Amino acid sequence: MVQDIHASLELEIDKLESQGIVNLFEVETQQAINATPVAYAYWAEWNATVSYFVPETTTPQDYSPFPIGRSEIETDDGTKIPSLRLNIGAVSQEIIAYIENNNAFRRHQVKVVAVPMSELTCASACLVDTFYIDGAAIDHDKEIAVFELTSRGNVANVTVPRRRMRRNYCHKRYNATDCRASSIPASLVLPDHADIHCKHTKDDCSSKDNVINFGGFPGIGVSRMVRF
Repeated sequence: MVQDIHASLELEIDKLESQGIVNLFEVETQQAINATPVAYAYWAEWNATVSYFVPETTTPQDYSPFPIGRSEIETDDGTKIPSLRLNIGAVSQEIIAYIENNNAFRRHQVKVVAVPMSELTCASACLVDTFYIDGAAIDHDKEIAVFELTSRGNVANVTVPRRRMRRNYCHKRYNATDCRASSIPASLVLPDHADIHCKHTKDDCSSKDNVINFGGFPGIGVSRMVRF
């Protein structure tokens, strides 16, 4: 079925396509150490200063023109972690030394802000993606630095349990210390359960007055995810 598009909508579409999207960057240049405050640099992938806002606030901020570019976000398909690459051009030997002496700014936060040029007066008219620097490589021929950005959990070396996370099944060994809560004060540690059998379900755990130590994850929910 053919639909008529109102002229005002076509005008707004044309304006958006002609003015385009500008990419702005909030880059953490100094992390907090003791009393040292966090420092940020604000850069624009543009040929002039862009006045917008600090990401996710209404605080005005100028973004300086900078030889920086971004790749498309490599989204998670279940086998890899979302990632992004930043290219910074005109890299001198001094900047290269600074990058190398600061561990390539690993774990520093980068917020990528995509905003239509026609909406620079609206603090909420943007898309903000938060990544963390995982490392950098220097292309000496092209004089650019390529930063690899990824999730916070990835740069923090978070280890995820490899066992299955089930709603109504306890993985703990029956009558072992974790089953009887060895992590709480000794006066509250349960003695060995008299019942020699355990079904490893929440109901069975409750019947033994031990549901506080149940090793399942009831909050996971019951919906099934289907990938098309």
